[in-house]
Amino acid sequence: MLKNRATAVLAVVFAAACAAISQQKAQVPRAADNLEFHNLRVLPPNISHDQLIATMRGFARSLGVKCNHCHVANPPGSKEEFDFPSDAKPEKTVARTMIQMTSRINADYISRLNRQAETVTCFTCHRGHTIPETNPPPEPAAPRT
Repeated sequence: MLKNRATAVLAVVFAAACAAISQQKAQVPRAADNLEFHNLRVLPPNISHDQLIATMRGFARSLGVKCNHCHVANPPGSKEEFDFPSDAKPEKTVARTMIQMTSRINADYISRLNRQAETVTCFTCHRGHTIPETNPPPEPAAPRT
């Protein structure tokens, strides 16, 4: 049951990120933000540089990781530290799936239940760890009499 709960919480975390991204899709990028990003499959193609960086930092903080968790490092001396468009790391595919999952959870379930407009995000399940805790905390010790 806890595993299902953790999975649901994780889904909600990613859904929240997707909901924010969906709102960003409707925005027209400013001329200064009109950069061309490559291989965006889940994030909106018109996301601004600042929005993309904020989104990626949110994912990283929620999972307690750095960019190299999902992105392949370029050889030393390269213009960019990472090959951001590369899909060589399976973690990137997992992240895309999790973003889609949380988006659906927020849209299909949380939006029907939650009157405070709270959403599930990566942090909901991950709490700073790459793998969410799936076991419930131990039962408190019985009080001594």
